[in-house]
Amino acid sequence: MYELEKEKYLGNTKNIFNTHEGLAVVETEYQNKVYEGWHSHNNAHITLFLNGGTTEKRKNFSETVGPGSLLFYHSDELHLNQNTLFPSRNINIEIEEHFLKELEINETIIEKSVQNTALTKFLILKIFKETQTADSFSNDTIRMLFSQLFNSNNHLERFEKSPFWVKSLNELLNDCWNENPNLNDLAQLLHLNPITISKHFPKYFGCTLGEYMRRIKINRSLSLIQSSPANLTEIALQCGFSDQSHFIRTFKTQTGFLPKEFQKL
Repeated sequence: MYELEKEKYLGNTKNIFNTHEGLAVVETEYQNKVYEGWHSHNNAHITLFLNGGTTEKRKNFSETVGPGSLLFYHSDELHLNQNTLFPSRNINIEIEEHFLKELEINETIIEKSVQNTALTKFLILKIFKETQTADSFSNDTIRMLFSQLFNSNNHLERFEKSPFWVKSLNELLNDCWNENPNLNDLAQLLHLNPITISKHFPKYFGCTLGEYMRRIKINRSLSLIQSSPANLTEIALQCGFSDQSHFIRTFKTQTGFLPKEFQKL
């Protein structure tokens, strides 16, 4: 067992962007077998898997992760990785303790914010995109994008305390992620008045119905682009987009990348 220092990971470091304010973006890749024992990191971090995958083990659970998977690690939290697929690549957003104190938040808040999975993935991709075109505005841009992550907590808290129909609606929307249900269809299935959904949806979901469905679709497309042999036109149709151009525009809006750019990551 050993502890990895700041900006150090078991894989090969491909790129590092440090804002010098307590936030770093570290791109790592795994081409060969690495240490598979228990280890930890000095700083808390969020990891988004771009491609490949691994079996992730913590003290109380084990799971297999792949393209599009998202994990949060507390500082000094023990974990190990086995059965890693090669090549694997991921993006790590590393957060130093003094930066959290400056923002008046803690690791628990970040961990809870990461539960807003799709939004977190999109913000990480936008942050990563910003590091690729870095200029004098990048540090501030990255900080603002990161702040959006924990600002979503209010909606998460409201969602947790929401009426039963809100959670049923969320399950329904995720089940029909590749379809395009309208408000009346949803209201009929849930035995609600369409006005009820329309009035309260932004309060509990933090966005409009259309925006939420587009997030779900693009979130699903992330793993398909990296792991499916289907071309982008086929993926667009699989995800319920009427045409490829609509898919491209929506993907760029949500992630900062064009689908072809993301495919090459």
